[in-house]
Amino acid sequence: MKHSQMQIEDCFWSPVISKMCNEIIPYQYEVLNDEIEGIPSSHAIENFRIASGQKNGKYVGMLFQDSDVAKWIEAAAYSLKVNDDPEIRKKIEDVIDLIEQTQQEDGYLDTYYICEKPDQRLKNIAHGHEMYCAGHLLEAAVGYAEVTGEERFLHIMERYIEWFMDRIGPDENQLHIYPGHPELELALYKLYQYTGNDQYLEFMKYILMERGKQPSFLLEDSGYGEQYHDKWFALEYHQAHKPVLEQTEAVGHAVRAMYLYSGMADLAKASGDEALFNALKVLWTDVTTKKMYITGAIGSDEHGEGFSIAYDLPNDRAYAETCASIGLFMWARRMLKLEWNSNYADVMEVALYNGISSGMSEDGKQYFYVNPLEVNPAKVHQRYDMRHVRSSRVTWFGCACCPPNVARILTSLERYNYDIADDSCSMAIHLYLCGRIIMPDDSVWNITGSYLTDGKIEVSYTGEEKDFTLKLRNPGWSTGTEIRMNGQPVEAEQEQGYFSVSRKWKDGDKLQLKFGITAQLVYANTCVEDDAGKVAVMRGPVVFCLEETDNGKHLSELMIESIDSQCQDSVILKGYREHTEDHKALYSTIPPRIEETSIKAIPYSHWGNAGEGEMRVWVRKVSTF
Repeated sequence: MKHSQMQIEDCFWSPVISKMCNEIIPYQYEVLNDEIEGIPSSHAIENFRIASGQKNGKYVGMLFQDSDVAKWIEAAAYSLKVNDDPEIRKKIEDVIDLIEQTQQEDGYLDTYYICEKPDQRLKNIAHGHEMYCAGHLLEAAVGYAEVTGEERFLHIMERYIEWFMDRIGPDENQLHIYPGHPELELALYKLYQYTGNDQYLEFMKYILMERGKQPSFLLEDSGYGEQYHDKWFALEYHQAHKPVLEQTEAVGHAVRAMYLYSGMADLAKASGDEALFNALKVLWTDVTTKKMYITGAIGSDEHGEGFSIAYDLPNDRAYAETCASIGLFMWARRMLKLEWNSNYADVMEVALYNGISSGMSEDGKQYFYVNPLEVNPAKVHQRYDMRHVRSSRVTWFGCACCPPNVARILTSLERYNYDIADDSCSMAIHLYLCGRIIMPDDSVWNITGSYLTDGKIEVSYTGEEKDFTLKLRNPGWSTGTEIRMNGQPVEAEQEQGYFSVSRKWKDGDKLQLKFGITAQLVYANTCVEDDAGKVAVMRGPVVFCLEETDNGKHLSELMIESIDSQCQDSVILKGYREHTEDHKALYSTIPPRIEETSIKAIPYSHWGNAGEGEMRVWVRKVSTF
């Protein structure tokens, strides 16, 4: 069956994707293969050489290192659509050779357990990550098969999945378990979509719906509680405290939650299960209206890398893992598969431009694992409760899940941009990435414009005359929207945040959109204690921040009054700076001296590229009463 495809040609994203394909993916391979001096050793590829018997030595690194290699393969596979680089293709094939040689006679394939604990397979479910690594390897195999048509890796992984399916399931002689860290669920759905084999969907359904049944097998699992054995690593950490249909609040490890909810959404799409979809909508509301940072980051608590209570969103101690924003991005995408609702696309867009993009430097070779919304380097270097925060990006991590995760998202962005209805008579555009969408009937929708600069987008049609409906998202940030058809104003009905333009489309038809994009001051819900009396700056989907390099030290002295001027890359604010009159006094009855000042804000995703210094998103607002 012929599918649609998109070629991104976007003034903002194309340079990013090109750099990812031509520079960053080769760089990440060199890191994973320990080829770059001065960077902490990854040992991830070397572990496969040791597990396959090609090298002598011991396994090194986190027990889920295999997943870093898998995500790199997936990203590299997607990059071949942009640049079919024979060197990258050879590197992929070389790693697949290693994986094939590592696979055991019975199909098992996990380098940590092969090397270190061959008698402990499926004994540590809570934190052992066997199914997590298998899931990422499987996603990589499906991705490589989709792009190249090569299925050797896919067949390797099918053997491994059969190993799990023989041992896990509802039968009396099987283990009644599910992944400690969800991920295999997402991969099984992709494998089902690629092969059409229902047994993969059934296995996915089993491990999803088994989760949360009581008494939980995790209570007796060797890895339960990890080294902490406290309430933050209890069943809620694994979203295993209740069956998934009964969960109403996002709790526990944020990335695990996002991958679980993404898998639930995949299953709801495949099965048409309304109860599952309704449960997801309740969880979505909890996350996005009570537990999400303005940047699309989630998971505020460092201990357990998880959710806290509603509205507990500290800025300087935020955990806000890059992978958690990626997980939210993936979940939002899957919710759009279930329902074209702009709430999902708005969150997806905010996460992409902020919480995900901030995780990587402009050159793509330095990374944040956590993404705070306020940084004072001196405090970061001193305080124990900020030991997880970095005041500048680093070259690599011991736990390096984020860098290749960002890579696989950015090399597959076209998959997030649009949807075609099952009847092929309508299409929804979600993110307004510019480029060419080539339809199964060979007609073409060409999207052009400067979305982030002036809010303008044009959608032109090339092809045979046909009845068709375009569904065009009305961004939540837009202050007003104009729609023109071939230059003439049109009124379009709006449903769940999408404008509908239905007509008999003719070759050369052009639809123009003009969204009201302007810098705005944003206030947090008054229940968010850390943001009380403060404002943030947004322009379209982009969150802005203040940096020391532009505004001097002691950003806490600044107060914003209003917006003075703006462009895509900076916003100038009218404001004031407070100065303590008696600098020797820690406390005083004398109020601070106030002077007018100009304040510069830059996109949050760009912070830290000019060197180490203070940064903050939320800034005090001048009182108007």
